Amino acid sequence: MARPRRRGHAPAGVSDLLVLDAEGLSKAAADDPRVQAWLERARELDADIVISAVTLAEVVRGVARDAGVNRVVKAAELWPAGEQLARHAGRLLAKAGSGATIDALVAATAVAGLERHGATHCVVLTSDPHDLGVLLTGEHVRIVGI
Repeated sequence: MARPRRRGHAPAGVSDLLVLDAEGLSKAAADDPRVQAWLERARELDADIVISAVTLAEVVRGVARDAGVNRVVKAAELWPAGEQLARHAGRLLAKAGSGATIDALVAATAVAGLERHGATHCVVLTSDPHDLGVLLTGEHVRIVGI
């Protein structure tokens, strides 16, 4: 369920919904200043911060350094990759002629977030802007390379 929002007009480049891919999550956990700035702005605007469960699987290893990842996950929404999301990812793969399944699940998470949260803007923080760009052609999602 979407949280009520307390924002009016968001400045350019700021999102209603912020999605982190594996590198976004890793850099957030490592307190990367650029990613922290995005997270802080999202919190200021009461934007939703979303992480796909497949992204978490890419990053955690069951070791002590997972503590930073766990901190970020607690401050975000962790979305499962259920049947509907997986089917949407498959359609994105087919449309793009891509085999980047994990990227497609992150892309499908972003698109689903727009619908699920009633958001009008979505930003995905990624180290792979090209592949996500191909998958998200025609969608209202801004892809930011980090």
